[in-house]
Amino acid sequence: MSSLDFSSFFGTQTTQSGGLSSVLSDYASIKNGSYGKLLKAYYKKQETNYASSDEAKAENKKYSQLKSFSSDLKSSASALNDNSLYAEGKYTVKYSDGTTAESSYNMDKIYEKAKNFVDSYNSAIKSGASTEDGSAVSSRTLSLISFTSKNSKLLGDAGISISSKEGSEGQLTIDEDKFKKANISAIKSLFNGQGSYASSVENKASILSSMAESQMSKISSYDAKGSYSSGSDSTASLSSFFSSEI
Repeated sequence: MSSLDFSSFFGTQTTQSGGLSSVLSDYASIKNGSYGKLLKAYYKKQETNYASSDEAKAENKKYSQLKSFSSDLKSSASALNDNSLYAEGKYTVKYSDGTTAESSYNMDKIYEKAKNFVDSYNSAIKSGASTEDGSAVSSRTLSLISFTSKNSKLLGDAGISISSKEGSEGQLTIDEDKFKKANISAIKSLFNGQGSYASSVENKASILSSMAESQMSKISSYDAKGSYSSGSDSTASLSSFFSSEI
């Protein structure tokens, strides 16, 4: 009985000698490290292909710009909310036609900060709207536009209007002379103090910047979106890679 068992065993091994040779060859590849090198090379190749793709570059650029514009908006809103900007004194205000007037506030400087805010705001919402992907980023941008719209009356009193023109919907424009001649109380209620419009925009811009940074991180990460997955297609691709490499 024992001899029969051994004969059967050795007979089976003889007919599978090709398979055994293949297994031993694979084992040798694993042991000497060449198999691991092939794996690393394959996944590095896949990651590089995605990271350098036009789609990934375009997406990364889009969110990088949004992060930059949102950070600028946060900074400009913070600058408008600086108490020292509204310190009283004796100032000369210059209007767009070259004429001047006396004022208790440095309206030229306040206008400069407000103009920076308007420019930063327009860049941020334009960049955020360009995502158009139904994501939290685009939703957050729409929320900012909606919030600004709710403050249209106060903004108007300060010479800042909201465009409804096609192609520039939601963007702000500022009338220099009207702003400088506006009641300082209207300007301060908009831009100065906790809970003011500027304070709220600063917080919203900070969130938008963080979300843009998060999207950039997702794009640059090595995941199933642009690299390998656990599906059969990936396995086939992996096999073909090893075949070509070996």
